[in-house]
Amino acid sequence: MDWITCTKTFVTVVEQGTLAKAASQLNTTSSALSKRLSWLEQQLDVQLLKRTTRSLTLTDAGELFFHKSQGLLHDWQQLVDETTSTYGEVSGVFRIGAPLTIGSRFLVNYLAEFMARYPKLKVELHTISPGDLPDLNLDIFISRELQDFNSSSYIAKKLYDFQPGFFASPLYLENHDPILKPDDLLEHNCLLFGGPDFEQPHEFEDGTRLKLKGNFSSRNPEALIGAAVAGMGILLSGANNVRRELEKGLLVPVIPTLKKPMQTAYAYYPKLDYNHTKTHLFLAFIQEKSQFT
Repeated sequence: MDWITCTKTFVTVVEQGTLAKAASQLNTTSSALSKRLSWLEQQLDVQLLKRTTRSLTLTDAGELFFHKSQGLLHDWQQLVDETTSTYGEVSGVFRIGAPLTIGSRFLVNYLAEFMARYPKLKVELHTISPGDLPDLNLDIFISRELQDFNSSSYIAKKLYDFQPGFFASPLYLENHDPILKPDDLLEHNCLLFGGPDFEQPHEFEDGTRLKLKGNFSSRNPEALIGAAVAGMGILLSGANNVRRELEKGLLVPVIPTLKKPMQTAYAYYPKLDYNHTKTHLFLAFIQEKSQFT
């Protein structure tokens, strides 16, 4: 028995909810896990779990030990991975957080190449709600600029600039009145990002102000892009988000000179006491791409 193995066992049991599921996860037996938990409680001289044949319940001491252990085990694994990466091939798990649009529309275009370059690396891509602050358990978080991020705990690195503009399918444009000037958009159905409000005021780089209206809104960017391709309306989006559709001719720009003010995407990553090799390799890889500034 040792502290790390038994603590990992305890955390896995709590996360999985049952000894049987944890045993399957750890490729061992429920009996073996039970012995590790007993050893851990004996060493700590406290009860961590209330166990019955049907359930596991954390004690107050177990609740404290569980949450603290999660962070310590994560830090320990990071240390092991960093040591290995510094003196050998990059390996371990790299945790990336990003809003759905950036994750599914931007990062996936490059992750295959990045992982082919570092074949021993495993990547977890976590979807984060727009505007949420970074999670300390993530190695890197990619988002538009955050105003309230903790600069004492995180480093912010500029990745690229982008300007949302208007796009529509050729089918939609063929079946509707021409769009030659900004005010023409007021007579068209716009696909709106957000909640139940079907009117949205927008101000553009040249000072133009428009109240866009439409009959379809969603917080899912994939749904909005799909709706635009299906000819349901005009989409306001960054060009990077619809690059595949533009390349295939499924969408085309509408009034290309009318754009939102320039925005910037940043990478946020924790300040650590050691050089986080995987993060720096990923940032260097992304910045190789010609469209980044």
